[in-house]
Amino acid sequence: MKLKSHLLAVALLAGVAGTNESQAQTCRGPKPTICERSCWNARAPQCSLTQMSELNRVVIHHTASSSDYSTGGLNDSKGKVRSHQNYHMDVNGWCDIGYHFLVDKHGNIFEGRKDSATIGERPKGAHDGCNDRSFGFTAMGYFHSPYNNTPTTALMNNLEKVIAWRMPVGWGPKGTQAGSYCGKSLDDVISHRDVSATACPGDKLYNEVKEGNGFETAIENRRSCN
Repeated sequence: MKLKSHLLAVALLAGVAGTNESQAQTCRGPKPTICERSCWNARAPQCSLTQMSELNRVVIHHTASSSDYSTGGLNDSKGKVRSHQNYHMDVNGWCDIGYHFLVDKHGNIFEGRKDSATIGERPKGAHDGCNDRSFGFTAMGYFHSPYNNTPTTALMNNLEKVIAWRMPVGWGPKGTQAGSYCGKSLDDVISHRDVSATACPGDKLYNEVKEGNGFETAIENRRSCN
């Protein structure tokens, strides 16, 4: 009986160890093509940016501008990203553009806040009023009434890719391992409307990224270590 109990305990411990090892094996996906700040001619921040102690949560946004969705391509979208930076800095009075990454309907990915595309750097953003150990990933367009822009396949694929690459080793998109956020118990991948009273990121995009609709699984699959 003692031998059986011992073997059972060893098996249970092995199972726990295997689970922990699997979690620890969570790797970044490959780096996608990114139009970094020099690519879209970003302005330098107008004040010092705060570095966060860690990064453990994804917050999804939209820019709430239908003209962003009507972009003709990369060069057109560069100007739109500059416009958001100008508004955030000159009207809102922020240090820099508030978002960390932006993705247009063509799938072009833009580095937003300075050093967002530098692994090891964790610049605090200004994207949801809390901004605690989180990065803001933003779709360019107005995915809500009255415009109801539709998230394209290219947008969704590259939103998944940039999240899978940028979030740190050991992070996973499913569950609530990151703990509370703004005093709420929230998942590790959330939308702006989960944090505060806003329509962002719009019903059309929210329905794509909310839990159970495959977005988190798609990110997880892009972070395989195999």
